[in-house]
Amino acid sequence: MSPLISVIIPVYNVAKYLKECVESVLIQTFEDFEILLVDDGSTDNSGDICDEFSLENKKIKTIHKKNGGLSSARNYGMLHSTGKYIIFLDSDDYWIDKDILSLLIEKAESENLDVVRGEFVNVDAKGKQLYTPDLSEESLKLKNQILNSYEMMKFVINGRFFSWLFMFRKSAIGCLHFDENRKFQEDIDFAIKFFSKNYRCGYLPIQFYAYRQRENSIMSTPRINNLANSFALCDVFHEYAYKVEDKRLTSYYLYRGIMMYYWTLETVASDLYIDRYKELEKNLSLIALRKKVYSWTKEVSKNHFPIHLYISPYLGVCLFRLRWWGGKLLRRLKIMN
Repeated sequence: MSPLISVIIPVYNVAKYLKECVESVLIQTFEDFEILLVDDGSTDNSGDICDEFSLENKKIKTIHKKNGGLSSARNYGMLHSTGKYIIFLDSDDYWIDKDILSLLIEKAESENLDVVRGEFVNVDAKGKQLYTPDLSEESLKLKNQILNSYEMMKFVINGRFFSWLFMFRKSAIGCLHFDENRKFQEDIDFAIKFFSKNYRCGYLPIQFYAYRQRENSIMSTPRINNLANSFALCDVFHEYAYKVEDKRLTSYYLYRGIMMYYWTLETVASDLYIDRYKELEKNLSLIALRKKVYSWTKEVSKNHFPIHLYISPYLGVCLFRLRWWGGKLLRRLKIMN
């Protein structure tokens, strides 16, 4: 008999964290689940640890594959999953609530939901909790509501697209998969496409997921491909704005697609990339991209956009730098006073 939930854990060179991750699932009070450890060509002993877990517990299946990246590993896990529902867990993270599967499945089954989302806390490499904002009163009010895709996107996700916060009904995912050509912000791409269809959605304002922030992570290491992937989301948002079933998402997707340019340009202006600006401007075709994104502003009514959309990328980067320098100066003046 197939389990009710498939927990998909992509694994790549995380021997230091893998045990804590897997054990946070094994201690769950809800027991009708399987764990799929997808070893994505690890070069440390992560694969051996996965095999040991599989030998010790029949709930755990290990799949070894050639390295293809996070999206590839997740897709492989979905392909081999047998549960009615799917939930993802990154192998350097862990769950801090032993009842979360019970709570998620109870809500999904009792309200016939296609997807349920929880919340997370930030922890450092050693698992010490970092600052995490308290849940807002607005989000708490959503707990007892059945939401549609528009409401889930705008009021719950609200820019935090992490796939590992959702439990999906597998049949709702259908043939959708993670883009294996995308090595950064694959969660945003997946969410744009998934929520373009209207689903019955639920929300549990429970911080169950410990998101580990490590040094030298993909977020803190300069990679031009990361910027390219991020800018490319402008087009994904724009394309799916006209494919959504709930037409209220059209304006929301258009706005997000335009603002992806602004948010990514701010990253270009950061200390990680600023020294390579001229190279980036050419390789990422920033001048042409700015013009294209600016043309989309006419498709969105009653929205005001930052000045960066109306000026050259170079001037936009200069404005970001001036803002940061001004902020540093003000903070120093406050300290001196």
